Amino acid sequence: MSDREAIFGALRRVPRRGIAHPGRYTPPSSGASAERFREALAVAGGVCEGPFAANALREPVARRIAAWRAHGRIVAEPRAAAVLAGLAGLEIEVLGEDVTPASGADVALSVATGPLAVAENGAVAVTGADAPHRAHLVLCECLVLLVPAASIVPDLHAAFAALPPDALEHHHLTWIAGPSKTADIEQALVYGAHGPRELVVVLVGESAS
Repeated sequence: MSDREAIFGALRRVPRRGIAHPGRYTPPSSGASAERFREALAVAGGVCEGPFAANALREPVARRIAAWRAHGRIVAEPRAAAVLAGLAGLEIEVLGEDVTPASGADVALSVATGPLAVAENGAVAVTGADAPHRAHLVLCECLVLLVPAASIVPDLHAAFAALPPDALEHHHLTWIAGPSKTADIEQALVYGAHGPRELVVVLVGESAS
């Protein structure tokens, strides 16, 4: 008898015990405040600003645009452009339907929307309807996400339940938590290795809490 057969034989001789199914998992309530989301996003390397009223978004967005204007193009997905419409002086290029992934090579800052945010880990859901041009989520140097403050949920269990009904009908559903980062090389943390160097989440409207 080989060692392998001896091991499996010993396992087969172990008495089996029936264990009742524990039932459906109910995650503990961990809160869904804007402050808890802000703290979780900071741990992931991102920045959360707001909440701001919709007509007060110009200052936080314009500040980021001014910081990145000299580094390349400033663009916005159509839904984000609609949120920012009417705010004077932002000078943002709205991405059209004919945009190709290669066109994102010279983008410094990209603005998109997200339907909800997760307080547990600082993640933001971005659907294909929010960002039809998925490449711009990773090719830009700075990504700004506009998220309703009232849509912050406590954890991913609640997040999947709260997704828009058509969230999975589009090209992608992307969860973004912080900027691109890696520590694979000499255990040194590097931002922007394979995506944006900076992630800014701007909360819009009043918080549900």
